[in-house]
Amino acid sequence: MMKRLPLLLTFSALLLVGCGKAPAQEESSVEPEEETVSVFVLSGQSNMEGNTNWGSNNIEKAFTDLGLDDVDVVKNGMPEVLTSYYGCGYGQLPKHNNGVISNYNGPHASNKENGIMGQFLPTKVGMGASDNQMGPELGCAYALREYASEDEPIYFIKMASSGSGFAQSGTDYNWPVKDANGEFPAVNLYHTFLKPFMENNLQTIEEETGKKPIIRGWLWHQGESDTATEKIAAYAQRLGDMINLFRTDFESYAKDEDGENIAFIDGMIYQGSGTQWGAQTSVQMNNVKKEFAESDEVPNTYIVDNYGNLDPVAENELKPGNPGGDSMHYCTKDSFRLGMGYAQVIIDNDLVS
Repeated sequence: MMKRLPLLLTFSALLLVGCGKAPAQEESSVEPEEETVSVFVLSGQSNMEGNTNWGSNNIEKAFTDLGLDDVDVVKNGMPEVLTSYYGCGYGQLPKHNNGVISNYNGPHASNKENGIMGQFLPTKVGMGASDNQMGPELGCAYALREYASEDEPIYFIKMASSGSGFAQSGTDYNWPVKDANGEFPAVNLYHTFLKPFMENNLQTIEEETGKKPIIRGWLWHQGESDTATEKIAAYAQRLGDMINLFRTDFESYAKDEDGENIAFIDGMIYQGSGTQWGAQTSVQMNNVKKEFAESDEVPNTYIVDNYGNLDPVAENELKPGNPGGDSMHYCTKDSFRLGMGYAQVIIDNDLVS
């Protein structure tokens, strides 16, 4: 966050100027620190892609309920946090041949001409599955904008696909799972879409700012498609494998070029009554997520605990439904609060300066 110099320091500097010529200083042999910008990656399935409606005064009502009065900020766009997004419904991603994508225009994307190339825009409503929808990027950007400025923004790279999970049928549109030989398949959501989308956007940041992008965290919201008992049992291993893959692939964009410095921030799925994927198995999935985040098996991992003591989430559980959502997707207020929950983890753990 850009800060003004304290008045005392400013006044002291003026006194020094008035006291005559300062003694000559030797040139420093220390190389100047490389300038960087902070990047966060957002991915998962539909509640991350953004299937919550913000229109029909839903976002205005959400702000009123949350005691906020600056709704125009999220409607007009927040230049302090720039988002490049790309995502769509399950099975609707562009077709490819041996990993070569032949049609870039299928997803709802910030780059309308060549979606996978990406384009950074001020974060605002409408960066979800359609112009009428939103995801947790909105609340997260709203909470983080005071840690950035229009001249020195934070960057979000968001790629998510509704209905996507691990080891389902139609592996092209799902997250990668190692085979019996310990190898990942060549074609899957990570290798075919998320990885090249990230590479394109990281290159754009470097070209446009002249600064090195540093990936501070990977925000994840997924699990609804993996609540079958046999999938829950394998979830932690599959998730850990993918995190390690991500950190290895992008370690050159991590702080000190150490992939473990890329924080992984997971979000719990809805486990209340009426859930489409089963209340009991949802509780089991969330327990796995929480234990995974709290263990040392994969370091630098965190959880947005929808049912714990994480402010501002803890005032009451995050819920799907109206206004704005449905039986599978968060209501407008709670999609926004989910994003604020991610931001709280980022702030509490000094992942952005």
